[in-house]
Amino acid sequence: MSQRFLRDLPEIDLVFPSTPVLEDSVEFLRKETFDDAVNHCVRCAYFAVIIGKKHPRIRRINSRHGKCFAGLYPSRGRMVPDTRFDHDEATKWDKHRIQLVWDSIALHTTQSIAIHKQSEVHLMNSGSLTDFVGPLLPGDYFTVDEYKAIVKAFPRGDFMERGKKVMYGFCRDKPGTTYDNLLGDFGLSFGYDGKGEGKEEYAKGHETHSRLMGPLFAAWDECSKYEE
Repeated sequence: MSQRFLRDLPEIDLVFPSTPVLEDSVEFLRKETFDDAVNHCVRCAYFAVIIGKKHPRIRRINSRHGKCFAGLYPSRGRMVPDTRFDHDEATKWDKHRIQLVWDSIALHTTQSIAIHKQSEVHLMNSGSLTDFVGPLLPGDYFTVDEYKAIVKAFPRGDFMERGKKVMYGFCRDKPGTTYDNLLGDFGLSFGYDGKGEGKEEYAKGHETHSRLMGPLFAAWDECSKYEE
């Protein structure tokens, strides 16, 4: 019998709450994007399992948390220009569970909001952050040995460099979805190709969409006529 991809890690006493649906989700992801991106999503989920066991406000973890991570990384072939997240609804889930997945994906890089949401949202954010900062994550939620075991099982590989190219691509192909979040920093600093191509064009669009205060106050003043 072949070993399941989302396997337990007995060396750190980690039992991953996998399900057939989650395994199928990861297999789908493996067909749609590169291996290092898949490993990134999986590592995030494993980190979330550990944090969920130790966090005083959560201390529970289940397969729903893992399903959120399966939708984290986009399929380049399925991108829609004006949407931030390209995934199909889980039609057999109730609205609350679907909303949890959407919120988890939408807020996985917005810590100031995510930490005050449901445990699924909080854990996805924390797991995602952990994959970048490792044992430096505040809170003492996991050990260096736990971190090393997860990275060994699901290697980082070339994820950072290939991931950067995906981020540049978002700035090029879906700029309107990048202006108000961390993706914008990639376009402003590196352009569309990581070497500066399109950098000025992107900066111009970013500046235009960032000028909110003027139009906002103008609209406020315009609305005053309805009070006359």
